Parts: sequence; C-alpha cells; structure tokens
Amino acid sequence: MQISVTFRQMEPSEALKNYVTERLRKFKRYLEGPQEAHVVLGLEKFRHLADVTINSNGRIIKGREENADMYAAIDLVMDKIDQQLRKMREKIRDKGDRSRAAAPVASLEAEENPVLPPVRRRRMEVPPLQLADALELMEAKGDDLLVFTDVASGALSILHRRPDGSYLLVEPEIG
Repeated sequence: MQISVTFRQMEPSEALKNYVTERLRKFKRYLEGPQEAHVVLGLEKFRHLADVTINSNGRIIKGREENADMYAAIDLVMDKIDQQLRKMREKIRDKGDRSRAAAPVASLEAEENPVLPPVRRRRMEVPPLQLADALELMEAKGDDLLVFTDVASGALSILHRRPDGSYLLVEPEIG
C-alpha cells in the first residue's frame, strides 16, 4: 500500500506518521488491487483534524474526523474507514452469493425476457398542492423534480426544472 501523510498547520511528526501507517496497513486485508492512501493531519485552532482517502482499484473510501487529541482523531477516522470497508466487503460477498444462487433461474428468464438495465426505486410522499405552492416547494428544496397531486384536478402531476431554467409540468392522461 502506498501511503502519503501530509501535515497542515503543524510540525511533521515521525511518531504520528508511523501510527497512521501502522493503522492503515491493517486494512490491506479488505482491499484488492493497487492501493493508495492519502492522509491529511491538520490543526485548526484547538481542533485536530484527520482526513483519510483510500483508493483501491478504483474504489474510493473517505473519512474525516476531528477531536481535541490528534491520536483520538486518527482512531475515530480509522474506525469510520473500517466500518466502510466491512460494509463494502459484505455487499460484495452478498452480491456474489445472490448471483451464484440465482444463476440457473436467470438463464431461463433471459430466454423469455430481454435483459433490462438495473432500475433504482424510491418511495416518496405525494403531497396535495396547487401549482404555485409546488413551484415554491421545489425552489425551497432546490430539487429539479417534484411529484405532487394537483388540488384542482386531483390528478398526479410532475413538475420538472429544465437545464435552461424553465419548468415542465407533466399531467398524465389516464385512458
């Protein structure tokens, strides 16, 4: 693992550098492929900051912590990185288990149906609003899309802010 440690607003310390290096080497078991780690240790007034970025085969893992003690900040950020790496490893393991278990079924389904791209789903509340209220709510949230029930017609409506700043109101016709 290639590790670089940068000190900001504080004197470089070999003890801190060794401590960080030792803690990062423990993560090697979670990572595969070429690995790079960049650690920034800094001091802002009375806060000690530890910022870690790990690049492992294109996967980026980041963590940032602050504390009154530099060693405590390093420990906290390393715990955060450890949790992210464990979660990532579990996802990879679960994904592998599902793909092996579902392989025979998937080949039968592929013959019957064309392969569809993965679709993310999100459940959301659909509030009853007037168009003017929907525009205000959209501006306040800073969103580019708002789904609401039009109070006047009772129909589902979709309000979209286009890249040029204009708005598009979609009112589906159910036939």
